[in-house]
Amino acid sequence: MSDVDIGRQARHATDLLQVVTEADQHLRGPDQLHWATVLRQERDALDDAIDWATSQDQRLALELVAGLSTYWWMHGLRNEAAQAASRLLDALGAEVPDGLAEEYLLAVLHAAADARADQVEQAQAIVLQTSEPFRRPVTVLLWSMVLGPFTSPELVDEVLARNERSTDPWTLAALQICHAYPGLTTGSEATLESAYAGFQLVGDRWGSSLALSALAEQAAWATQYERSAELISEALVIAGGLGNEEEAASLLCRRADLRLRLRDLHTASDDYRQALVRANRVGVLDTSAAARLGLARAARYGGDLAKAQELALVALSRCPEDWDDADLAMTEALGELAAIAAAAGRPDEAHSWRLKAGLVSEQYRPAGL
Repeated sequence: MSDVDIGRQARHATDLLQVVTEADQHLRGPDQLHWATVLRQERDALDDAIDWATSQDQRLALELVAGLSTYWWMHGLRNEAAQAASRLLDALGAEVPDGLAEEYLLAVLHAAADARADQVEQAQAIVLQTSEPFRRPVTVLLWSMVLGPFTSPELVDEVLARNERSTDPWTLAALQICHAYPGLTTGSEATLESAYAGFQLVGDRWGSSLALSALAEQAAWATQYERSAELISEALVIAGGLGNEEEAASLLCRRADLRLRLRDLHTASDDYRQALVRANRVGVLDTSAAARLGLARAARYGGDLAKAQELALVALSRCPEDWDDADLAMTEALGELAAIAAAAGRPDEAHSWRLKAGLVSEQYRPAGL
């Protein structure tokens, strides 16, 4: 590649960074749909720019990846974010460029499932060494969601308290979710309502959807299934408007689970089918597996055991060995097959499925066998 070509690509990537930076300033407010459209129109060019910068200018690549963080998560493009960040981390190793510690942290948060142990340790060291609020509003939310559950409660409290000194209203609303979501403890409903009000005030649809989703989970834990389904329906409208297929598929599965609890089998099955279509469209394997198992469960509850078994066997066959959540999905599918066999009056077969799932020991035998 000639120096002229390198210079041209460098200028183009730098120009795109300016677009990304300007868009990111508006993605958490009332103009987010317009600026999301701007970024969507530049999607191929941005992919090329990140690829070029990853090999030629890692500082620029880090800034592009960090600047796109809100956009990627808002639109359910987490696989895209993970792939870009993983390639960049492969080039960087555990070396943090001067002045870009938070950007490095964001790259690790995107690629957490595939990041090396030393890179995750470096990311956590960055958090420990930071005494001020994060510069980028989305950082505290993503850190809380990705690494927060694996961090001591004391450090989580410290990081959240540190960021409460922020003057950014979006960050303050996001912190309400960070405080309430992990445990959904007593009083968390009021905290999440406050988060929702904060996101509404700044005109952010994505944040509002996150708050509604968390409120729906809180309602479900309180066995308020109808209320939970209503909240999920509100969040679904927002996810659809944002074009977030991944989140929409997950929400549809959750609403279907609630309707199954309410024994609304027909509507639950409709939700599971829609979730399956959306999950397959964007390649979200865990939601796809959950939707198939949900359809099998709905068929079992409705008495169609042959259909239930067919669906559960398909779900079992669609668990690739290289998938991180394959073991859990296979266990759930095997457990469902055991429940179907038991409902059909085939205790030996049910026991066999339970053995394969590891739900019982070899020595155990149901009474009468």
